[in-house]
Amino acid sequence: MILAWLYFTSVLGLLAAIGAAVFLGVRKRVIQPFTTLELATAAMLMCLLHVAVIPWQIGLAKIPGLDALIFSIPYTVIFLLGLRLVPKPGMAMLLIFGQGIFGQLLGRGINPAWWPYYLWCAVGVEILLLLTGGRVKNFSVLLGAGMLRGLLAYAYMYLLLAPFLWRQYYAPWYVAMKILMGMIGCAIGAMLAWKLAPILEKATRHAS
Repeated sequence: MILAWLYFTSVLGLLAAIGAAVFLGVRKRVIQPFTTLELATAAMLMCLLHVAVIPWQIGLAKIPGLDALIFSIPYTVIFLLGLRLVPKPGMAMLLIFGQGIFGQLLGRGINPAWWPYYLWCAVGVEILLLLTGGRVKNFSVLLGAGMLRGLLAYAYMYLLLAPFLWRQYYAPWYVAMKILMGMIGCAIGAMLAWKLAPILEKATRHAS
């Protein structure tokens, strides 16, 4: 019962966070529609993010301790490159929530119970980018976006979602280890994305 109340409280908090993100976007006048090319780029990146998730699904999660570290690196690289290629409000939402829905369609079907998990990860990053002016070409902002997504993802998963959905409970030290290793992986992924982004942006400009 307590877990159910915590879960639904997180949903209410999520609605408030989405409202705050929309308010900030309107106030700063930065909300813009996506072009067809940008939507196609987002769709391609969603597929790549799903590929990055597959090793976790087929056995990586069974490697104690290192699973969060290893998984976070490629996911963060792809996610942050997406933010660099399409630096618009809503891109984080498209990538994270879109990949989540895409994965459900390819897996066991649509399950709305997972949606707050996807949305919290995305909205947290959206608010950070709105507060920092969307300066994803600043390393500190890019690093912060990657690590914030990791923090929200692992904290929500192990503290709330797993206990609520599967009645799987974890010791505090285990949750702390997962969050720490995940964020280290996110930091490594952010550094790789920072190095790769100029190369990818240059190639994209030449291609267009």
